[in-house]
Amino acid sequence: MWNTILINPIFNLLIVLYRIFGNLGVSIILFTIIAKAALIPATMPSIKMAKKQRDIQPELEKIKQKFKYDKKKQAELQMDLFKKHGINPGAGCITTLITFVLMIAIYRSLTTLTTASDLVALNSRIYIDSFKFAHDEALATKFLHLNLTKPDPYLILTILTVVAQFVATKMMSPFTKVSNKAVKQTPGQADDMMQAMQKQNQYIMPLMFFIFGITLPSGVMLYIFISTVFQIGQTYFFSGWGGLKPFINKLKSGKKSS
Repeated sequence: MWNTILINPIFNLLIVLYRIFGNLGVSIILFTIIAKAALIPATMPSIKMAKKQRDIQPELEKIKQKFKYDKKKQAELQMDLFKKHGINPGAGCITTLITFVLMIAIYRSLTTLTTASDLVALNSRIYIDSFKFAHDEALATKFLHLNLTKPDPYLILTILTVVAQFVATKMMSPFTKVSNKAVKQTPGQADDMMQAMQKQNQYIMPLMFFIFGITLPSGVMLYIFISTVFQIGQTYFFSGWGGLKPFINKLKSGKKSS
């Protein structure tokens, strides 16, 4: 059922693009854009929720400072603030789960094609007879310097993906000028731990993608890179630079001073 409902339709879309353009790299890029565009309704709630949480961050910090010795009152006021701004911390869980399931299906479709040793064996999964592979046919896997069935030998795509993933993660994270000072003033250092975890997450995901880039076919990494770039554009369009804003402001001020 998993194959019938999700993987096979996605796989066939990739095959259609490959047959039309005759280039696997171009097909993966177009396939990624189509897939990410289709997922916009599923990803928008979490993007909007993240923006709302960033917008109320100054108010949250004021509550933390004012009631830093009363955790119960602090939690009550935070929940009131969430309700006032229509924020439900668990609202994005379902959409995130749907997105995650679709991402797995897309990944499986790509790996099925790029790692297949016998293309004819894939014909049973292809809906349109004219798009099926011939017995003597080979998959055109060359794209730029890449062989899309193997890892990038120069790690260029891997490094680009790591940088893009860091930017995307940073943009989704909250930031205020007082946050770093405020967390140090709360007793028990609970907020300091949360702040540290947020910072760690900004590096854990890029590190994971670096490991993926060493082991996964570059066709899959090309999908991840284009997908991440699309996410950056989507996040900027709907909610701005987010946690990357201080860095952007420094760049702007540096240009003005020079």
